[in-house]
Amino acid sequence: MAGFAAAQLWPLATSGPWLIGLLALAGTLAAVATATFNHAWWWQVSIVSAAAAFGFLFLHLRYPYLQESSQLPPREVTLELKVTQVFPSAPASRTQSGLATITASTADERLHGRRIYFSSIRRLGPSPQRSGIYTVQGVLEPLPADGSSFNDYLTNVGVRQRFTRARVLTVVSPPGRFVRFCNAADGRLQEILGHGLEDQSAPRSLYRAMLLGEKAVLSPDQQNAFMRSGTFHIFSISGLHVMIISAAMQMLLRWVRVPRRAAVIVGLPVLWLYVEVTGGSSPAMRAFLMIAFLLGSKVFRLPGNPLAALVASALVTLLLDPLQLFSTGFQMSYAVVTALIVMGAPLAERWQARWKPFAMLPPSSWRWWHQVVDQGGRWLVGSLAAGWTAFLASTPAGIGFFGLFSPGSLLANLVIIPLSNLVIQTGFLSLVVGLVGLTRVSGLLNRIAAEVIVFTDWLLQAGVGLPGVFFNAVFRAPWLAPTSLALMTAAMLAGAGGRWSRCYGGYWLPVIVLVVLVAFGVKFGGA
Repeated sequence: MAGFAAAQLWPLATSGPWLIGLLALAGTLAAVATATFNHAWWWQVSIVSAAAAFGFLFLHLRYPYLQESSQLPPREVTLELKVTQVFPSAPASRTQSGLATITASTADERLHGRRIYFSSIRRLGPSPQRSGIYTVQGVLEPLPADGSSFNDYLTNVGVRQRFTRARVLTVVSPPGRFVRFCNAADGRLQEILGHGLEDQSAPRSLYRAMLLGEKAVLSPDQQNAFMRSGTFHIFSISGLHVMIISAAMQMLLRWVRVPRRAAVIVGLPVLWLYVEVTGGSSPAMRAFLMIAFLLGSKVFRLPGNPLAALVASALVTLLLDPLQLFSTGFQMSYAVVTALIVMGAPLAERWQARWKPFAMLPPSSWRWWHQVVDQGGRWLVGSLAAGWTAFLASTPAGIGFFGLFSPGSLLANLVIIPLSNLVIQTGFLSLVVGLVGLTRVSGLLNRIAAEVIVFTDWLLQAGVGLPGVFFNAVFRAPWLAPTSLALMTAAMLAGAGGRWSRCYGGYWLPVIVLVVLVAFGVKFGGA
C-alpha cells in the first residue's frame, strides 16, 4: 500500500525499473536471512521495504499512464472498447454508462490499454454489456477536475478521460456465455422478487435495491434519508449483503446436514456466482474475498486469525486491481472491518461479561424469561459495541468523502440493520423457493419483506428530520480526509497491540482521536 501510494505521487525514472527491482530483491533476501536467524525487527523492516518497492514498481508497470494528464480539447473519435463494468441505471434512462478499456483507437495509439468512462445513447445503438467489445463513436475529452465525488472516484480508479455522447457502431465481440447467463439469471431474480408486489412499485424497488444493489431505483428523498442516517450501505451489493447471503447459505447447507467444511466448499462458489449475477462490482468482489479468507481461516485452520485473513484478502484484492486502494469503498470497508476485528470483538466481550442481570440466581434455576433477558441483553450489548466501533472507524471517511457527520447513525444502524437483515434473509428464501417453482410461497415472502421495508422507510424518513441526526461537515484541508482515516485505523491497531490496557489509553484512544479531529479539523455548516 505504501508503494502504491508513492507511485501515485512520483513518476518512474528511466532507470527506475532496474533500481527499484534490485531494491525489492535485496529486501526479500534480507527478509529471508533475518527470519532464518530469528531477528524479528530486521525481518519486519526488510519485508516491508521489499513489499513497498514491489508495489511502487508494480503499479507503474501495470498503469504507465497514471502520471500523464491530457490537455487536448474535446474531439470526436472512434474507439474500440472492452466494457469492464456497467453502472446501474433507471429503466427509462436515455443513456448507459460504465467503465471500459480501450483496445484500439483511430485517434491516438497511446490510448491503447487505458481505462475510460463512457456514456452511450441507448436509442442510437445496442447497449454495451460487461465483457463485450464494441466499436463506439463519440466525444473524447479530459475528465473535469471539478471536485465532484464521482469524478474523484473515476480519477482514483485510473480514469483520465471520458467518452460521452457515444453511440455503438458495431459489436466486435458480444459478451461471453457466462456473462449472458449472469444477465439472464439477474432478470430471473428480479422476476422472482417481484412476485406478489405488482401493485407496490415503491417497496418492490427498495426490495430489489436491497437484494440486487440497484441504487438507481431509489427516489432522491430516499437516497437523502439513507445517506444522512448513515445507512445507505444496505443498498449496495457490498459487505452487508454478501455477509448475510453467505450466513443464510451456510445455515441452509447445515440444515440439510452438509458438513461444515463441505458447506464452505459448496457455499463459496455459489456466493461468487451471486456476486457475478448482481454485476460483479468491485465492492461485491472485495466483500467476497474478505468472507472467503475469513471462512477459510476459521474452518480449515484452527485457531483462525481473522486479522491475518483480512490482510490476505486485501493483498489479493490489490494484486488483482491495485487502484482499488485509492477508492472510497476500499478504504472505508477495510478500515471498518479492521476496527470490528481489533476493537469491536474485544469490546463486545468486555461489555457482555459485565451483563449479569441475574447474578444472584444459579443458571439451573432460570426460567424461559430469564434466558430471553440474558440472551437479548447480550445481543444488544454486542450490537452496541459493534455499532460504536463502526461509528468511530467510519466517521472520518463520512466527513471526508460525503460531507456528513452522522451521530444518528449509531442508533439508526442498531435499528435498521436488524430490519434489513430480516428483509435480505426473507428475500434469500424467496429466491430459493422461487427458483424451485414455489411461486405462491415466494410471493408470500415478498409481501412480508415489503411490509418490513415500508416500516423501515417510514422510520428513516421520520427519524432523519430529528435534530442532531446529521450535520453537514467538511475537513478544513483536503489532505485531512485520508490522513484522519489512516490515523483512526492506526489508533485501533495501537490499542489492539497494547491489548487495550489503560497505559495505552484503553478503549478511549480512538474516541480521543475522533474528538481531536472533529474539534480542530472539521468545519460544520453549509447546504
